[in-house]
Amino acid sequence: MNVKFNIPEYGVTQINKALKEVIEDNFSYVRVKGEISEIREATKGQIYITLKDETSILSAVVWEQKKRSLTFEPEIGMEVILTGRITTWSKFKTTYQLDVDKVEIAGEGALLKIIEERKKRLIEKGYFDNENKKQIPYLPSRIGVITSPTGSVIHDIINRISDRFKTHLDLWPVAVQGAEASNNIIDAINGFNEFTKDKPEVIIIARGGGSTEDLMAFNDEKLAEIVFKSNIPIISAIGHETDTTIIDFVSDLRASTPTAAAELVVPVRSELVSSVEVLTQRLNYSIENHLRQNLTNIQKLISYLKTPTEIIDSFKNRLTFLSTGFSRIIKNNFQIAVKDLYLLSNNLKISNDLLKFNKSNLKTRSQNLESLVKREFKTSIEKYQNFLRLLETNSIHSNLNKGYSILSKDKKIINDSKLIKDNDTLSAILKDRTIKIKMIVFLRCNLHSPQLCFSLSYWQ
Repeated sequence: MNVKFNIPEYGVTQINKALKEVIEDNFSYVRVKGEISEIREATKGQIYITLKDETSILSAVVWEQKKRSLTFEPEIGMEVILTGRITTWSKFKTTYQLDVDKVEIAGEGALLKIIEERKKRLIEKGYFDNENKKQIPYLPSRIGVITSPTGSVIHDIINRISDRFKTHLDLWPVAVQGAEASNNIIDAINGFNEFTKDKPEVIIIARGGGSTEDLMAFNDEKLAEIVFKSNIPIISAIGHETDTTIIDFVSDLRASTPTAAAELVVPVRSELVSSVEVLTQRLNYSIENHLRQNLTNIQKLISYLKTPTEIIDSFKNRLTFLSTGFSRIIKNNFQIAVKDLYLLSNNLKISNDLLKFNKSNLKTRSQNLESLVKREFKTSIEKYQNFLRLLETNSIHSNLNKGYSILSKDKKIINDSKLIKDNDTLSAILKDRTIKIKMIVFLRCNLHSPQLCFSLSYWQ
């Protein structure tokens, strides 16, 4: 007895296309929570991630254009939430993956756990020990600042230093948030340390406040290592007073805010002047007291003599000599102090002029960089569009639309007549469908000609 089943029949492409529509339509945009078990960066810039939970895994990809918007660098063991679209791929084998638009830490608790684990490893290396801290120089002549050039932080530092004691500032602009921020800061620290001329005497790393995730760049282990190995003393000024990052423990001095960092590294000029005045008064008083004491002693000696005229005259001459010497010393010290103050005033004026020049130069460079980025972006867009047009022109579908067909046997494309024999069953892919062909008689019309003569039968 013959039994016929009412089961639909699909081609491989048809079933893959149907599955693709079902999956991508029903999971067009999703959020998936799990732990990163594997991560790999491709040569073209994209990141391949394997996400897992207790029983399953899911493949995901962060394309290069999306990677730039990441707020932190994903690591194995992180519990994250991936947001994106489920897509399918069936060229070599049928698979599906999550095209990621956004990567988030799954809760602040998971993030704090990662930070605490990093702290333990750094503590074991001795990076937090006080005996490894370098001394911050008093009144440095040149200060390096690593921060964003567009935020309010750099302006707060400049204003505070200008109010206290004007000195030379070198700004190294960096990103202070995102996946590339820690690498930017590492390059800046290494760059300042490699200076052979005009090397800063101290470095300030600063940014404004933010969430724990926003400050993750300053919890990077590689950055902590570079801060620890820096030959130049480093002051960290990250966030608000309540914000604490790993580099706060590794740096040579932690400031509660960027403004506080400027106050720690530069004293108040008026207070220095007052201190000099106090020291001068103490010196004058000491000299006068010494003279009075000597005069008293001389008077006592004179009182012990009956008629020692020559001795008295000798003591008078000695007293005159001492008085003249002390006056000369006071005069010379005063002249030296005046000269030093004059030189210091000139240096302050020169530093102010250099700062104005650097501001103007920085503005010009920023404008040039913006123009260059716009040109490069426009060029990249044009290249991408041309590539899409070329790809569309040379695609299989385009050739099928032109009247070509693809002949295959046992799912293998036939590109040589030697692969065809009598009574073979072939598949011909046309523009709108695939047909079956039965070879009845196969002949070679001319051994020296690529043309073939054959007889065939066709059925749907």
